[in-house]
Amino acid sequence: MNIKQAQLLSGVSADNIRFYEKQGLLCPGRNPENDYREYTEEDIRTLKLIRLLRMLDMPLEQIKAVLSGTLSLPEAAARQRKQLEERSRQLAEAIRFCQEFTCLSGLNALNVDLLLDRMDDPRLSEGFFQGWLYDYRKVALSEQEKRFTFLPDEAVTTPQEFSAALFRYAQDNDLDLVVTKESMYPEFTINGIEYTATRNYTAVRGCPVASIHCQVMHPEDFIPSDVPPVRRFIQRLFHFLWLPTLVFLFFLLPRLELLKSWEGWLLLISILVAAGTLSFRSWLLFYNENGKRGQPK
Repeated sequence: MNIKQAQLLSGVSADNIRFYEKQGLLCPGRNPENDYREYTEEDIRTLKLIRLLRMLDMPLEQIKAVLSGTLSLPEAAARQRKQLEERSRQLAEAIRFCQEFTCLSGLNALNVDLLLDRMDDPRLSEGFFQGWLYDYRKVALSEQEKRFTFLPDEAVTTPQEFSAALFRYAQDNDLDLVVTKESMYPEFTINGIEYTATRNYTAVRGCPVASIHCQVMHPEDFIPSDVPPVRRFIQRLFHFLWLPTLVFLFFLLPRLELLKSWEGWLLLISILVAAGTLSFRSWLLFYNENGKRGQPK
C-alpha cells in the first residue's frame, strides 16, 4: 500500500510518516519498479503504536528504543508516568497561582518577589503541613544514608572475619567497598564515603545472632542544611522514637486520669522506658537493615 493508504489506515499524516522514517522509527520497503514506498500491515501497526505512545507524550527517543527492543514497553511506560506525575504537580502549582491572581485587584497588588520565592521553593506554596512532610523526608533519607545494619552469614570473632563479612556484603549488594583499617572496629569506604562498623549480638530463641552496624565517620556531611535546626531535631526524635510516641498518643492520652495518682505516673514511666528501650534496640541492631542494598558502584 502507498503512503496515502497508510495515512488513512493509521491515522498518521503523510508528513509525520515521512518524519518518523527520517528519525528511524519506521523503515518501509521500496517497490523495485518505481522506488515508491510500500507499507505493510506491520508498518501500519507500528504507525498506530507510535501514534498511541505520542498521545501519551512519550519522547521519540524512548519510542525508538521500544521499537528497537532496547527498552521494554513497561519500563518506558513507568518512566513516562513519572514524567507525567511531575508535570501534573507543576501544573497543579501553576493552577494554584492562577487562582490567586484572579483575586487580585490589579498589578499594583502583586507581590512579585514573594511569588517568585514561592515558585523557586515549592515547599512555600504547599503549606505548613506539606512543608513538614517535605523536610521529614529529607531528614529520614539523611538518617538512612548515615547508618545501616546487616546480618553476616557466619560468626565474626576476628578482624579478618569482620573484613570478610564486609566484603561479602559488598559483593552481594554490588558495592565498591575498601577496608582502610582492619580490626574489630574496622574503618572502610563505600563509594568514597568513610564508614566505621561495630558488631552486636542479640538473642533469637536463646541463640546468639550477630549483627553488624555501620555508620558514617562524618555524619555532619549528611545534615540537610536547608531544614531548620529545631525542626530537624524534632523530626529526628520522631523518626527514632515513633514507638513511644504512638504508645503515648493512642493508649495514655485517653486515660489522663491515671496521671492523678503515683501509680499512674509509675505506669507511664515504665511504658515509656520499655518502649524507648525497644526503639533503641531496634535502631542499634536492625535500623535500616540492608540499607545499602542495590546501590550502584
